[in-house]
Parts: sequence; structure tokens; C-alpha cells
Amino acid sequence: MVLADGKGRLLLIFIGAFEAASIQMALNDLKPERPGTHDLLVSLLYEMSTEVERVSIIDIKNGVYIGRINVKSNGSNKSLDARPSDCIAIALRTKSPIFVKEEVMGRCSVTEEYFSKYSDSMEDIELG
Repeated sequence: MVLADGKGRLLLIFIGAFEAASIQMALNDLKPERPGTHDLLVSLLYEMSTEVERVSIIDIKNGVYIGRINVKSNGSNKSLDARPSDCIAIALRTKSPIFVKEEVMGRCSVTEEYFSKYSDSMEDIELG
């Protein structure tokens, strides 16, 4: 998965096939015949009157990105730990904004030019 900041920086996040398929379905506004895990979670949040306010990628530890889902329920704000791929799959389904902490983007992003040059050999790209 590649996140762009509009300033020519790209954040590369390696995710599993299931998560990639779920994100692709959300991007294409496709509904599965039976709800997948992300669809179920979004339905559960809706039924519990919980709003996803935003999702964020806030850190990287030992090469693993750390995500947060910020929700509002009954006037109370909560921040939930989550994998970035799950954050993004849920944000796409709820039309919630996706943020990356500037420190993470600064440390771990590559330029569009660098990505274009080396995209055929992903093993050459270092991530933070």
C-alpha cells in the first residue's frame, strides 16, 4: 500500500493479501456477498452509535507501523490501537480522514522520483 502526502512523499506499507483485497473493495465501493471483517466492524460501530472521526499512522517500532482509530461514542472520544491496514480499510468504509504523523512521514517516506526509479526492485527501498 502506498500513501501519498501531496508533497511528493510516499509512505510504503507492506500488508497482507486479505487486507489488500478489503482495501481494494472499499476503494471500488464494492460490497461482498457476505460481510467481511472490516464490514462487520463498521456495521457494529454504526449500530453502537460510534463514529470514526479519523485514523492515523502514528509511529513505527521495529519496522512495524502503529495505527490508531479515533472514535466518538456517547460524547466520549477513544483512541484504539490498530494495524494501519485495518485503519485504512475502516476509514475508507466510513469516509473518515486518514492521517500520518509528520515524524513518521519524515523518517519513513520516499520521494515519488525514488519510488519510480526503484519500483521494479522493491527490495532496494529502505523504510526508516
